Amino acid sequence: MSDRIDRVRTALQEYGLTAGTLGSTAGQTVMVALLPILLARYTDSATLIGFAIGGEGIVAVLVPYWIGAASDHLPRSYARRFGRRTFFLLLTAPLMALAVAVAPFLTGFWPIAGAALVFFLTLHGYLAPLWALMVDEVPHERRGRVQGVRGALHSAGLAFGLVAGGLLFSIWEPLPFITAGALILVTTAITYVAAPRTETPGHEGDASDVLKVWRRLRGRPAVSWMLLGNALWSSGVDGIRPYVFLFATVVLGINVAQTSLLLVVIVAGLGIGAVVLGHLGDRFGHARLLGVGVTITGVAMLLGFFVRTVPGAVALLLFAGLGAATLISLAYPLFASLIPERGVGRDTGLYIVTMGFGRIVAPVLIGVAIDLGRASLPDVRGYPYMWPIAGGLMLLGLVAL
Repeated sequence: MSDRIDRVRTALQEYGLTAGTLGSTAGQTVMVALLPILLARYTDSATLIGFAIGGEGIVAVLVPYWIGAASDHLPRSYARRFGRRTFFLLLTAPLMALAVAVAPFLTGFWPIAGAALVFFLTLHGYLAPLWALMVDEVPHERRGRVQGVRGALHSAGLAFGLVAGGLLFSIWEPLPFITAGALILVTTAITYVAAPRTETPGHEGDASDVLKVWRRLRGRPAVSWMLLGNALWSSGVDGIRPYVFLFATVVLGINVAQTSLLLVVIVAGLGIGAVVLGHLGDRFGHARLLGVGVTITGVAMLLGFFVRTVPGAVALLLFAGLGAATLISLAYPLFASLIPERGVGRDTGLYIVTMGFGRIVAPVLIGVAIDLGRASLPDVRGYPYMWPIAGGLMLLGLVAL
C-alpha cells in the first residue's frame, strides 16, 4: 500500500513540474492570436503584423541557449535555495505576467509591439529551464506520459487563448490578457513547489563553448536532423497563429467569439491526442508516431487553401489538431533521447532556438504570401494562401525526420 502511495506521490510531483506550461502557453497564445487584432487597428499590412509577432522568433534565437546553459551552471547556494531551473522561472514569470497584462491598455502599433517583445523575451527565458526540469527529474521510461500531461496542459493553454480568450475579449478586451497574467503566476508557483531544491548531479554543461555548438552537431547527425525538422514543423504551426482570427473573420465571415467556439475542435483534439500519444510513444516509439502526425497535419494544411465554409474549417481543424498533438507530446521526448545527460539545459535551449528560427521567418513569409495573394483572391484578401505555405513547411519537416 505504501509503495502505491509513493508511486502516486511521485507521479503527481512529476506532473507538477509541467504546470508552468499552462500559464506560459495561455499567455503566449493570447499575445500571438489576439494581439494582431489590436495591431490591425493601426496597420492594414499583414506583413507588418507578422513582423511584430515574428519578434518572438528573434528572442527565441538569442535567449534560450544562454539561459539553458546558465541553469546548468547555477551556483550551488542558489540551486539549493531556489532550485537550479526554478530560479530562472522566478525571475522571468513576474515580468512575463506584467507584459501580457498591460499590452491591451497601450495605444499605437509600436507600443503594443514593444510589450509583445518584452513578453517574448521573458517567455523564452522561462521555457528552457521549465522543459529541462522534466529531463532532470523524470526517468526516460516515463517521459512520454509526463510529456503527454504537459501536452494536455499546453492544449489547455491554447484553449484559454483561442477559445476562452476570444470569448473574454468579446466581453472586455483587456480581460483575457489580465487573466493570462494571473495564470502565469499561479502555475509557476505550482511548478516551484513541485520541483526539488537540490542539485541534480551529472547534468553540467559548458556555457562557454557556444561557438563550437555546430561543430558538435556535425558529430551527432541524428540530433542535427531532429533540430532541422523541429525548425520546419514549428514554422508550419507558428506561422499561421497570428492570422487565425483574421482568416476566420475575412474568409469564413464569423466574429471573434464564434471563432473561439470553432477552435474548441482543435484544442480538444490536441488535449486528448497528447495524453494518448504520450503513452503510445513510450510503448511503440516516438519517431514513428511523430512521422504519422506530421504527415496528417501537413496534408490537412495543404487542403486548407480550399476551405471557405465553417463545416470545412471544422474538418480541417479536427485533422490538423489530432496530427499536431504528436508534435506536442512526442517531439521533445524524442530529442531528449538523442542528447547526452550532460548539459541538458544547454541542449534544451538549443532545441527552443530552432523553434525560434521558424518564428522569425514563417509569420513574415506567410504575411507576404497573403499580401501578394490579394490580387488573385480579392474577395478573401489572399488569406487562404497561408495554408499551403504552412503545409509545405510541415512536410519538409517530415523529410528531415
